[in-house]
Amino acid sequence: FEEHNALPVDGAWGVWSPFGTCSRTCGGGIKIAMRECNQPLPRNGGMYCVGRRMKFRSCNSEPCSKQKKDFREEQCAAFDGRHFNINGLPPNVRWVPKYSGILMKDRCKLFCRVAGSTAYYQLRDRVIDGTPCGPDTNDICVQGLCRQAGCDHVLNSKARRDKCGVCGGDNSSCKSVGGTFNTTHYGYNEVVRIPSGATNIDVRQHSYSGKPADDNYLAISNSRGEFLLNGEYVVSMFKREIKVGEAVIEYSGSDHVVERINCTDQRLREDCLCFVLLYHIACVLSQVLSVGSLFNPHVRYSFNIPIEDEPQLFFWDAYGPWQECSRLCQGERKRKILCSRESDRVVVSDQRCHGSTRPAVITELCNTECELRWHVARKGECTAQCGPGYRTLEIYCTKFSHADGEMHKVDDRYCSGQRKPDDKEGCHGDCNPGGWDYTPWSECSKSCGGGTRRRGAMCRKASEGSGDESKCNQRDKLTVQSCNDFLCPQWKTGDWSECLVTCGKGYKHRQTWCQFGEDRLDDRFCGSLKPESVQTCQQQECASWQVGPWGQCTTSCGPGYQMRAVKCVVSSYGAVMDDTECNAATRPTESQDCELAQCPSSHPVTPGTKVPSDQGHKTQWRFGSWTQCSASCGKGTRMRYVSCRDNQGGVAEESACAHLPKPPAREVCLVVACGQWKVLEWSSCSVTCGQGKTTREVLCVNFSDQEVNTNECDAEDRPATEQDCAMSQCLSSSSVSRPSSPDTSTRGNLPTDQSHQWRTGPWGACSSTCAGGFQRRVVVCQDENGYPANNCEDRNRPNEQRTCESGPCPQWVYGNWGECTKTCGGGIKTRQVVCHRPNGEQFSDLSCEIHDKPPDQEQCNTHLCPSSPHWSTDQWSSCSASCGRGFKSRRVSCVNGSGRSIPEESCHRLSSKPSKQKRCKGGQCPKWKTGSWGECSASCGDGLQRREVFCQVGERRSPLETGCPHRSRPPSSQSCRVADCPSRYRWREGDWQMCSKSCGSGHRRRALRCVDYNQQEVHEMYCVNQIRPPDIENCNTHACEIIWITGEWTKCSVSCGQGYRQRLISCSEVHVENDNYEYGHQSLSNCPGTPPESYMPCDLGPCSPPPEWRAGTWGPCSASCGDGVMERTVQCVGGESNRCSGDAMPSTTKVCSNPSCHLPSSCLDIQSTNGPIQDSEHFLSVQGKALKIYCAGMQTDTPQEYITLATGEKENFSEIFGFRLNDPTQCPANGSRREDCDCRRDYTAAGITTFSKVRIDLRRMHIISSDWTFASTREGKSVPFATAGDCYSLATCPQGQFRINLSGTGLKVAENAAWISQGNYAVAKIQKSEVIVVNGLYLYSTLLGYYNPYIRKWGHSKSELRYILILYSI
Repeated sequence: FEEHNALPVDGAWGVWSPFGTCSRTCGGGIKIAMRECNQPLPRNGGMYCVGRRMKFRSCNSEPCSKQKKDFREEQCAAFDGRHFNINGLPPNVRWVPKYSGILMKDRCKLFCRVAGSTAYYQLRDRVIDGTPCGPDTNDICVQGLCRQAGCDHVLNSKARRDKCGVCGGDNSSCKSVGGTFNTTHYGYNEVVRIPSGATNIDVRQHSYSGKPADDNYLAISNSRGEFLLNGEYVVSMFKREIKVGEAVIEYSGSDHVVERINCTDQRLREDCLCFVLLYHIACVLSQVLSVGSLFNPHVRYSFNIPIEDEPQLFFWDAYGPWQECSRLCQGERKRKILCSRESDRVVVSDQRCHGSTRPAVITELCNTECELRWHVARKGECTAQCGPGYRTLEIYCTKFSHADGEMHKVDDRYCSGQRKPDDKEGCHGDCNPGGWDYTPWSECSKSCGGGTRRRGAMCRKASEGSGDESKCNQRDKLTVQSCNDFLCPQWKTGDWSECLVTCGKGYKHRQTWCQFGEDRLDDRFCGSLKPESVQTCQQQECASWQVGPWGQCTTSCGPGYQMRAVKCVVSSYGAVMDDTECNAATRPTESQDCELAQCPSSHPVTPGTKVPSDQGHKTQWRFGSWTQCSASCGKGTRMRYVSCRDNQGGVAEESACAHLPKPPAREVCLVVACGQWKVLEWSSCSVTCGQGKTTREVLCVNFSDQEVNTNECDAEDRPATEQDCAMSQCLSSSSVSRPSSPDTSTRGNLPTDQSHQWRTGPWGACSSTCAGGFQRRVVVCQDENGYPANNCEDRNRPNEQRTCESGPCPQWVYGNWGECTKTCGGGIKTRQVVCHRPNGEQFSDLSCEIHDKPPDQEQCNTHLCPSSPHWSTDQWSSCSASCGRGFKSRRVSCVNGSGRSIPEESCHRLSSKPSKQKRCKGGQCPKWKTGSWGECSASCGDGLQRREVFCQVGERRSPLETGCPHRSRPPSSQSCRVADCPSRYRWREGDWQMCSKSCGSGHRRRALRCVDYNQQEVHEMYCVNQIRPPDIENCNTHACEIIWITGEWTKCSVSCGQGYRQRLISCSEVHVENDNYEYGHQSLSNCPGTPPESYMPCDLGPCSPPPEWRAGTWGPCSASCGDGVMERTVQCVGGESNRCSGDAMPSTTKVCSNPSCHLPSSCLDIQSTNGPIQDSEHFLSVQGKALKIYCAGMQTDTPQEYITLATGEKENFSEIFGFRLNDPTQCPANGSRREDCDCRRDYTAAGITTFSKVRIDLRRMHIISSDWTFASTREGKSVPFATAGDCYSLATCPQGQFRINLSGTGLKVAENAAWISQGNYAVAKIQKSEVIVVNGLYLYSTLLGYYNPYIRKWGHSKSELRYILILYSI
């Protein structure tokens, strides 16, 4: 009753275990911690724990040595020499990793390829944790799944290699090298030598005919001239991977229009050459092999090379891109200051420029063509029908354009710097009873998008008399009014994603949201039908495995195997595909066991022999290992092969195993969660002073980095989405006035809090440097203290994303071919190829696609030269001036017919020497151009007039003004005043307040008031048509005094030996405020002079030497001939605690081998050689090994061989138990031996015999168990070796026992040794111990047996040990 009514107890997680050992010693391993659902265990139907049972941590992330094998290569090599009974594999098979053609979801399984073959197999369900997922990624395998990691081998790290191959680098340690090659001769032509350390290698050969076969092929050789690809005029048509040290070079195969060799992240560790084979092209990394019609190849190459050896110079570039304008109107924008490398102007990390003075920020006015002002949009009716009253005003912020006079409504926050007019004003109701009386307004006809509302009107005088409405003024009648004229929320959609499958039917996605103005709203605000966000897509048909019929069995009787064809095909048209197109994990087997019938026995049955009947069932179930789970995450199924086998191992009908329970062939499996958490960057602090929050977005993504539902990720492992941040201390509230919140109650009914407002972070970098992109920023809702809130109005939410335009992308532009450098014998002609934007602005070659660069030189005048001397000229150099006039030069020499240089006198008589120099023009230099001044923006009073200022390069304009000097740029605007305005209202300026800073560029303010002609203050709206004077300006721009401030020294970094101490150093500027000094933090680069030392060496005395293992010299070999063992002493010395690492302890023993001994093979051979001698131990050659054998009877004609049992008689005995139960149906004391049992000791066959030596038949390797020469029978009758028995009980209760211990003999019991049971109700239990290795010696623990044949007469009862011993090599 208690069990049925017990309450269910849900399980709860126990504590985490400590992290285990690291899976790797270097290169990034994994440590695992686990916990169990046992505090408490679920009981009475309670729920099991939810959450992860394992967590992982990176360890040993330092790189491995260069000599160490690739980790996946090591795992494959562990299977060398194991062929798994696969047909066609040699016994010494060697396994290497298989990378290409493996599905993404299978990359953490161990696929290995047979060396020198394309055949590959899955050797393990998963690789060891910490194994890279592939050669092209930093991600690593953990528990059979590929997880994100950085190039620093740390899980979830964002570290990536820069273009120089440096992990976490800033592209400053290398430079780009690129070029083209299009001159060639038949055979291999060297394209370029790629030095050791090069990264991001890309070599492409473009077919001249637009077809794959063009007789030009890329080839690769190393610096020793050994071809790695397409050597010996043998060209590979298909994709290949070539390993050069740690780097993997990918080759596209020759069967492509654009033949390609590339290598991305890894660095080359040796020089390579690239060739073109002109057949037509080859690559040592890089050559061209050319044959056939000898069309010129078109090869383009690029790679990055390290520049550590060159001194690097970096500088601050003040002319970076313009940043966003600070205000919607009348604002200021700044140029971003960038750190650039002087040699090629590549932008690098700001840290490279620390130590050099940061230039002043370049600013300019922006958005000056407009003005922000409060606008009275509509006035309500007077509250008094007669006499004084008031009416409400609808006021909002507007953007007024000076150019066209148009006014556009904007968010009220843009006008927060101006005082908002009162939303009520006085009015006087018309007391004349001849006015209109109105009914209340109706509801608006539309909730958005512009509607109307109506009301009824009745003339008061008409109601008194005849109803004639002509007595009221019709112009005052207002019965229809527009309302809700703002735009309606509407659906917006993003671009469709790629199809989520590569073959078959799949889905593609796009984002769909409800947008109102610039804000995103909840979907319920867009009532119309929502556009679809998921759509089916059909890719090419998937390939699948197709099997043929089974072939004939390889045998006509007995066990054999049969084969069938397995192909990867596309079923719709039956095309056979490469095996890599199908899933390797689901590949059907090519062979299976078969047995047509049992073969007839080769031993005829003699007459009178009784054939034993079937002793029960001889079949059993056999099953294979489980397959991989069908799901890589979440729940799936796994299967295994289950078959019924007979006692010969052949396949039997399943009915033959019906007496046994069949093992399951399928079961449910559960892998880790399908998703993993991905974190984005932290936002800027939510406040500018005081304590705030910084947030980041946390997404649940699948292993393709696509966002999925958060249920797919482990909630317990979710990273934090916010953290505290501290800014400088805020000023007191009494000294800072808070602007009043604008009225935001005109739309929507959502609850709001006037103290909550949207705050935005800075705009991020543009996603594209040209041709348009987008940039993002963080938008958060906060209260007045800077803490997160959720009551901000969604309709006022600022944009999180906007487009950014940086102008069109530059393209290649080329000129006409120049003169040929030679008139014969093969010269070179060149042309200028530059990277230009459409407006003529020139860039470095790296700004254009280097692989699309047209050739800038080619061969010319290839006909043979006459044999007589002639002038030879090289190609002209580039112009000495990039713009304006300059010079070109070339080398001129006199050569003979073979091209060798000879004295110039030999050519002077032939013709005049060609010129070595000529003038050139490098194009027009860029210069500033200005247009004429425009009209003044104001017809009276102060205004602004503008003119166009642009940088002209030749006939084109440079939109980013990069070519002209910015310091000499003419002004583009100036103030103007046509005449004073005859206005009743004007702005009156107050006195400037004190500057906010005594130095270092502060600001000061003044009050502005709108006054009438009587100098009486009126509302600011009356001055909206007047130019508003500035109410804030910079002041005290001179630099402050800057001082260094140092902190206290820390303790020494080490407890002994040489270390260092450090202290904090900061730079502060000193402000003088009312005779008080205030300090403000500054960047270290702003402080003058040399900074104080922040590090200081310290020496705490010498350290005691660390503990280490010390090994002695090897002793002599234990065997004078054949195999033996050597030993040495190993001690832990040094250190205070003498604690040495057990893992690093050197070996104390090792195998040694002396020349083979010529030993006799029997005791008779020794007697023949030495004559009659004393019985003793001798070394005999037993099956090719030296074995110590005791020779007995050496003075007789028949000497015999014995094994000395080194473990003694206690470990080698046989016993027949002498007690018999009075009630033989019992088994008292659970079968344990008790001499006080209810039994009698009258069993006549009982006895116990111990053995010190046993006789061996060396020819058959059998022990002769009934030889008692060196045996001792302690009581009863003699019992043969390895024999036991009793007549104790009918039950399963064996009492007789024997023991065999062959340790130290060099022999062990054979695997197929069998004990024959005799008698009725016989029970035998044989226990064999495992082989144990101790100090390099093989020991065998005991072999123990029990035997219980219950018979009335023991007379014939005995056990025979057949095929007991085989030679075991020590």
